[in-house]
This record gives sequence, C-alpha cells and structure tokens, in this order.
Amino acid sequence: MQQEKRAKDSPPGVIEMASRFVGHEETAPNSSVHIDNWLGRLDIPMGSNYCAAFVSFILDSSEMTYPTVRSGVAQHFITRNSIKATRVLDGSAVIPAGYIVVWRRGNHWTGHVGFVEKDWRGARGYTIEANTTPGRDQGDQGRGHGVYRKERTIVPTAYFRITNFTPTRREL
Repeated sequence: MQQEKRAKDSPPGVIEMASRFVGHEETAPNSSVHIDNWLGRLDIPMGSNYCAAFVSFILDSSEMTYPTVRSGVAQHFITRNSIKATRVLDGSAVIPAGYIVVWRRGNHWTGHVGFVEKDWRGARGYTIEANTTPGRDQGDQGRGHGVYRKERTIVPTAYFRITNFTPTRREL
C-alpha cells in the first residue's frame, strides 16, 4: 500500500510527460499556445526554435533535478555525466529511456535535443522530440512543425549527428 501511494503521488517521468505532447503541432511557424509557453518560460523570443525549451519544460514538469540546466540551446544539455554516442554505437554503453539525446550541426554551437523513449542499444534508437517532423531520419529535424516520436540513427560522420546522451534524475 505504501509503495502504491508513493507511485501515485510522485510526478510523472520525462517519457510519460513528453508523451502527452506527441502530435502537438504548430499553429504558426514555431508557435502555438504550448510552444509560446515553453519559450516564454526561458525568456526566449517568440518564434524561435523550441526543441531545447521543450526539454527544459519537460524536466521541470517531471521535477527532474538533473541536469540543472534549463536552456534554449541544445549543446547546453551536454554535461560532465553525458555519454558519448560513439560508446553506444560500439556497444560499450546502453542508454536508458528518459535520457536526453543531443545532436550537433557540424562544428557549430547549434544542434537539436530530445528524449530517449526506449532503452537505446547500438546504432538505432527511439526518441520524442519537439521542433521536428514526423517520420524516420528524414525531413527537417531542427525546424519541424511539432512534437513527434522518431526512430534515429547514430552516424558519427554526419553533419547533423547525435553526439551525446545525458542522464536525467529526480532527487527525492
């Protein structure tokens, strides 16, 4: 009974919370009631890319205390505890559901960010991302039009590539 009450009273995890927004689409470019809220919470100008603002919102809504960063910049979600994508690709690491997945565009500071939806082993994994398009590994992955589930592939030599996975956790 004690365990049942604790589970019922605890905030939802990041995947449960992120799943609530799957299928949400923009009503104008980079804008909707939810998107404007995600951007506004971080004082990011309306109409900006919102993948990282979505991640920040989900971390707050699910009461995650790590990572502590809340930002509109995907690269800010790389921490000292992040796991390199190459370790996942070579099989030396498995990424649990709920981790943050971070992309980078070339050698630029810009990228993309989302959540790992199911445990990730090897090259392919499943994510929930905002500011993306539906479908697998195609379309505009950084300037899309909503929140979608995606199947992704680690390709270290790609210009737009997954570089890191960052754990999330809630201190009780």
